Amino acid sequence: MKKTFFQKSLFLSFLSAVLLLSGCSNKGEKHNQAGMEAYQKKDYATAINSYSSAITLDNTKADYYINLAMAYVETGEYENALTQIGFALELEPKNQAAYRSKGIIYIALNDYENAILAFEQALQLADGFVGTMEYDILDYRAVAESKSSNYEKAIKTYSILLEIGYKPAEHYYLRGCSYLMNQDLEKAQADFSHAIENQKSSYSMYLNIYTALSQYGAEEEGKFYLQEALKLNLGKKEDNFSKGKIYYFLGDYTNAITFLLQAQNNPEADFYLGKIYMATGDTTQAFLTFQQYLNANPNNGDIYNQLGMMRLQAGAYQEALTYFQSGLGCGDLSARKSLAYNEAVTYEYLLDFETAREKFKEYIASYPDDTQAVREYEFLKTR
Repeated sequence: MKKTFFQKSLFLSFLSAVLLLSGCSNKGEKHNQAGMEAYQKKDYATAINSYSSAITLDNTKADYYINLAMAYVETGEYENALTQIGFALELEPKNQAAYRSKGIIYIALNDYENAILAFEQALQLADGFVGTMEYDILDYRAVAESKSSNYEKAIKTYSILLEIGYKPAEHYYLRGCSYLMNQDLEKAQADFSHAIENQKSSYSMYLNIYTALSQYGAEEEGKFYLQEALKLNLGKKEDNFSKGKIYYFLGDYTNAITFLLQAQNNPEADFYLGKIYMATGDTTQAFLTFQQYLNANPNNGDIYNQLGMMRLQAGAYQEALTYFQSGLGCGDLSARKSLAYNEAVTYEYLLDFETAREKFKEYIASYPDDTQAVREYEFLKTR
């Protein structure tokens, strides 16, 4: 679950692109509609099949290719997604939605320079009209600017969005994060205060601000927002999960467990319960809780990594390897680095030095700045 505070929900981002329809009756539209329904249900394999069928029946609709591209993004098939956007642009070289989707795909690929370029091209196609689509494109451009460490540009883009009053709570928060990363804590806290003013009845905003400040190294300042959040009394059963998280971050495990156990029908509660059990030394209960969470969230690479590390520490190397490899296969890019490193280390524990050497070689090709991995690879070349 290693998420940065700049990250946005891919599902919400891509859903609006998926909803692009021609509105006319044609032989591929039935399959396109079926693809949309499957996509909204997160049945991406069915969505891909349906969109592909729509294109087979009618390959003249750019929107079908865009929809197919977004479905491929959800399955981690980014190159296929870019290929479909290419087909869409061949049909309609001035399709603003295609350039918007192209930018989103490049964000997923961590290619922020090309993402910004695609968003700029999309904005140029506005033809002087500024509406929700343009605001949305600016929003994503700011994300790409932040992720590429262009914090000054991100601040300017978020300022534009705030001037027009577009999603003020979200954009005060995100601009605050950009100020934070630009080493301006005072302006960041001012924006965080504005974010709270615009979204007072939300535990999530307080938690997001705490996370941002904590990652910046200002955890004590962040805890102020957690304490303020505990003063909320929204009277909703679903708030038990948020309260449990708050107490977890405050280190009050007793209250955290109480509220997390009351967070019914929320598998995320198991994640934090598992971390608490780990912190208190109850590794058996931690393992069972993480496994329970994994059953409901089979694509969470961080949990595979947690389970693998627990089995590694217990000396169950083959089991650990299975967890690491399952995690690598689930498509969670945020956990891929840790999983790949731990997979290589596990082969070393299994005394399979040849495979360990190859795995470290592959790892270093992707993460050349990891000096510890480089040293380990050099050592393995002598074995």
